[in-house]
Amino acid sequence: MSQTANWLIWMRGLQGLSAALMMPPQNAIMRHVFSPSSLGRGIGFIVSISSIFLMIAPVIGGYLTVTLSWRWIFWINAPIGAIGLWVVLKYWPSPKPVKCSIDFLGFLSFALGVGLLTLFFMQVTDWGWASPLSLSCLGSALLFLFLLFWREKNTSRPFLDLPLFKRPLFAAINISVSTAQAFLMVGVFWTLYFQKILNYTPFEAGLLSFASGFPLLFASPLAGILSDRFGPKIPVALGNLLVLYTCFFLAYFPTTSLAGLLTALLAFGMGVPFILTPSFATALTYVPASKTGVAMGTIITLRMVAGSMGLACMYLLTNSVYMKKLASLGERDANIASFSILHLALGFMIIVSFTITFIIHSRKSSHQIPESPGQGWD
Repeated sequence: MSQTANWLIWMRGLQGLSAALMMPPQNAIMRHVFSPSSLGRGIGFIVSISSIFLMIAPVIGGYLTVTLSWRWIFWINAPIGAIGLWVVLKYWPSPKPVKCSIDFLGFLSFALGVGLLTLFFMQVTDWGWASPLSLSCLGSALLFLFLLFWREKNTSRPFLDLPLFKRPLFAAINISVSTAQAFLMVGVFWTLYFQKILNYTPFEAGLLSFASGFPLLFASPLAGILSDRFGPKIPVALGNLLVLYTCFFLAYFPTTSLAGLLTALLAFGMGVPFILTPSFATALTYVPASKTGVAMGTIITLRMVAGSMGLACMYLLTNSVYMKKLASLGERDANIASFSILHLALGFMIIVSFTITFIIHSRKSSHQIPESPGQGWD
């Protein structure tokens, strides 16, 4: 029902808040449903089922936008939400809750720090790097993040359980998941690029998004099976290689044929679940049962931060390249150049991330994960 852009943005923020409340408990509950030996397959199957909606949503959304109105991409979710609410109330298991306080000061520092840092990357090209607004925004973001670290170190119930990161495997999982989520945000640029430069209609762009999501149906269960049988290293390595292929192919062939484009998108659709499914399964079996919800909340929080920051940095990079190339190349070729450089940068980001993840994962740690969140700072 939004009548202004600001109205629409605030309501989208409310959607994000709702998703944030839903995701950690639904991931944590998997540990109570599946045994450790079948957890990877269970997560893979759930991801596969949920991916059906991920695939058909862009197609349906493109069709509704062309034939009816963009408003229908929101109206269609009302009955889906009602069905979801009924399922939760009727079938959702209820493990014994644990009483604990919430670190609102830590949450506020985190939200303001990350929000202001994202705003800085999104607006700095318009404001100017040395403008008072940019500098004050960046300075405030760094101040709030410093206050967050100080607060979490000195409270018994921190918002982020930072001692978990003393365990190399947990740190490696977060780096891997966050990198994959940051890369996922490139889909926003794909949809616009397919329509503006490759001249596809919104419905056809939705079909291409469908193609990129189709492998999730079988890749997620396959990744879970490989993780249960051989451990997470093999599927995660394969996932990074497939995503790397997508990056470099689109970087060097930005105006490729439909066949080449589909090959790159299918590789992307195979690669991402090979990274995420083993990572989540390993995280669920790695931490104590009493800290499963906290651990999954931490992973998902950092994953969403990586997505927001990734989108902001991608916008900054593409806009900067576009503005620099516009005068010499023209609008279309400047867009193509920014698209290519974006994917080159993403490819190198994946190489660096995988290297760091492999090094950290190979380290041994004697640090015992504490049962109390406030312990472990020694």
